[in-house]
Order: sequence, then C-alpha cells, then structure tokens
Amino acid sequence: MTDATDPAVTGESWAAFCDALKRAGDTVIENSTDELDRIEGFRYLSRLARGGLQAFLENGEPPFAQILPIPHNLKIGCDNPDAFYQNVPIDPQYDYRIHGPRGTINYLSLGAYSGGYLAGASQPDIQGHLEDNDPDPEGYVNIIASVEEPASLAPGQRWLRMEPITSTLIIRNFYLDRSSERPSDLTLECLNPPAPGPGPLTAEKLNHGLTMAGLFVQGVTDTFLSWLNDLFADRPNTLEFLPEEDVGGGWADPNQLFRHGSWTLEPGQALIVDVPAIEAYYWNFQLNNMWEESLDYVHCQVTVNQHTARYEADGTARLIIADEDPGFGNWIDTAHHRHGTWGLRYNQVVEDIAPTVSLVAVADLADWAPAEH
Repeated sequence: MTDATDPAVTGESWAAFCDALKRAGDTVIENSTDELDRIEGFRYLSRLARGGLQAFLENGEPPFAQILPIPHNLKIGCDNPDAFYQNVPIDPQYDYRIHGPRGTINYLSLGAYSGGYLAGASQPDIQGHLEDNDPDPEGYVNIIASVEEPASLAPGQRWLRMEPITSTLIIRNFYLDRSSERPSDLTLECLNPPAPGPGPLTAEKLNHGLTMAGLFVQGVTDTFLSWLNDLFADRPNTLEFLPEEDVGGGWADPNQLFRHGSWTLEPGQALIVDVPAIEAYYWNFQLNNMWEESLDYVHCQVTVNQHTARYEADGTARLIIADEDPGFGNWIDTAHHRHGTWGLRYNQVVEDIAPTVSLVAVADLADWAPAEH
C-alpha cells in the first residue's frame, strides 16, 4: 500500500512539476525580445510539457514502451519540416526487435542514443545508427537492437548496436514529397521483458515521470536558447557549423551536415541565400523562431528542399527570405517574424560548399532576378 506521505499522494510531485513549468516560464519572460517571441515561447512550453509527459509518464517504461510519433507540433532544435519523428525509451539490459513495413519514404534512419535534454543530463551521444536510402513499397524493416551482437540474424535482419548507456531510440522518416510518400510503420518488441506487462501505476512511477517531464521542459528550453544566445546572437544572418562540442546537442543524424544561425530583418529588407549545386542525397532549408521551432510550414512557405526547389541555370537554388513573394527564385515567407533562427542541412553530402548570404533592400530585389525573368 502506498505511504500516505509519499509525494505522489500528497501532491508534492505535481506541485514540483508545476514549479518546473513556472521556472521555464520565467526563462521565456527574461529572454523574449518582443510580444511574438513571448507568446510563442509560452506555447512552446505547453508543447514541451506534452512531449515530456508522453515520453516519461505515458510511455516511460522501456520494456513495454511503444514507438510513437512525437506529439503534434512539438518542435525541438530546428526540427525538420520534412521529417516524421518518432522516439521511444529503451533500456540496454533488454534486447529489442524493431520491425514493420519500410514504406516509400525518401530516407529512413534509426539511431540508438544516450544522454538528453533534461536539465543536468549527460551530453547527448549516439551509439549505433542504421539508414535506408532505398524507397521500396515492398520493403520490410527487421532489426535487432542489443548491446551484445546477436550470434545469428535472420535473412535480411540487421543489428543496431546499443551500449550500456543507451536510453533512446530515434526514428527519422524524411520526405521529399509528403503528398506522395508513405512513412515506415514500425513496431518495437522487447525480447526478454522482466514481466508479462507493465503492471499498475505506482507512486514511484508517477514521481519519476513528473520529475523527468519537468526537467525535460526546462532542459530543452535552456539548451536551444543557449545556442541562440551563445552561438548565433553576435553573428546574425550567417549560416555556420556548430562548434564540435555542440554538434551532439541536438541528437543529430550522423549522416548530416548542418549549417545553423540566426536571422534578422528590418522592414524593407530581404535576405538572399544562394545554395550552391551540391551532390547530396537530400538537402533542406528552413526558417525557425527564436525558440528553434520551425515556423508554420503547413500554412506558410517557410521551407524548401531539393525536390521542391526551383534552380538557376548554374544549378544554384536562390532563396529569398522576405515578407512578400518577389516572383522569382524560391520565396521563404517570414511568417510575420522579424527575427529567428534558420538551418540548412545536407544528408550524405559528397563535398560541402558554403552558401552565400546577402542582406538587400526589398526595392533592389529585381536586380537579383535572372535575366530571362
């Protein structure tokens, strides 16, 4: 029987979770530079709270966890608008099978990660990674995830290496065209569970889930705000690689080169980003708000990828970040924002070539149009 003084019973755990949200709210208030920053910041915290509660309370028992999509509109660390993200907590003392239809998605990857965004957590790192570049409507994913390499694998089966510190499985489906591609549909099966099922909710489980969810909200907020304040704020309108010590901070895909930065525009200004012709399996560009959330890509043209881009005669993709469509190139809508962060990612690039960024007056944009325009 639960102790009547247990924090889960007295309400102390819930109060502590609410206090963690309030502290994160103070962070939003202290760092917002305008009204839009602030109200988006509070919405951001509500999204993080949903994500933390799902990850650590609703789906927080690794032997019995399910592969779930992250909650609707939960956006973390320059989330890719072309991505369907899924993650699940795993425990390296168990062995897992991940299996299901591959779908026709352009790019699929599975990674075993440690560390995380929680306040005080160890630096994120990756232990094992598998990718699949071959869209196949008949394809089937069949993976064993374990610390020890299996003595044998079934035909077509692959091994995803874990280590004793592994805590999370992340699945990335990257679309080129959401209207025509079908993502993977994978199931996680623990091969040696400690019991037939998870059992009832206990005070210990509730205390742990609420504590971790609170740490998640504050940790994510602090991590990506520090990217803006410490790495980008002094160099607006640039796209650069993160310092080596910060590369793992976003639980990145190891196949990916990622340029990042901040942008700011005054009324009457526009930014032109020329993405050079580059050999890569996939690339995309996107605008984010200051909290590192991608802007509203459902209703606004805030992103482009190698499939949707229009190209110049030399293979360059000219991106025009402006309040209104200039009528040429690839318009990237500021979506009512005057500043934020942005990202340019390449998957499996052969050779990196830096983009060029130009700040221009909207009145001069016609000078940048192609001659035949």
